[in-house]
Amino acid sequence: MMKRSTIAAMGAIALAGCGGGDASDRPSPAPAPAAAPAAQPAETSAPSVTSVDWIAVNEGAGTVTIDLVAGSTDANNRWNFNGYANGEATVVVPAGYTVTVNFENRDPVMYHSVGVLERQASYPAVFDEAPPVFDGAITSNATSLTEATAPGGGTETISFTAATAGEYALVCPIPAHAVTGMWIGFDVSESGESGLRT
Repeated sequence: MMKRSTIAAMGAIALAGCGGGDASDRPSPAPAPAAAPAAQPAETSAPSVTSVDWIAVNEGAGTVTIDLVAGSTDANNRWNFNGYANGEATVVVPAGYTVTVNFENRDPVMYHSVGVLERQASYPAVFDEAPPVFDGAITSNATSLTEATAPGGGTETISFTAATAGEYALVCPIPAHAVTGMWIGFDVSESGESGLRT
């Protein structure tokens, strides 16, 4: 008789130790971890437009003068405008202003040109034609390897009215130049902004 009650007691202890027995004897489960707060998107703002010494704006006269230099630095194998290439900077002018571009080619060996063209995700290696978006907004012989603005200090001045707001580009349409990055943005702003955005 004694053996049976000892065995029964040991069985009850074993059941309690293995999770059997009364629910009040069990520890309560650990609380679920709190959900992490949702990540807030970082606020992004458009790069600001700043003044640079090679873009002069006369609000009273409604004019912008841009001193644009091809090959001013070694960046992009000298295929750059004022040191910028591959769309990494954007000239911004107010809509309706008369824009004068004083273009100089400081590349010691290559002819260059400039035109205000439609902005594209990529440019062709060779332009069949390069129609500017505004009348007069392109240098002479702009697609010629031998008759565009001469290397070593050649100059040309173009003038046009930035008649329609939008996103355009300053492009060198000489074969292989634009496709390898010789272009920067040219935005015509309805809000009257002017300067350089980088």
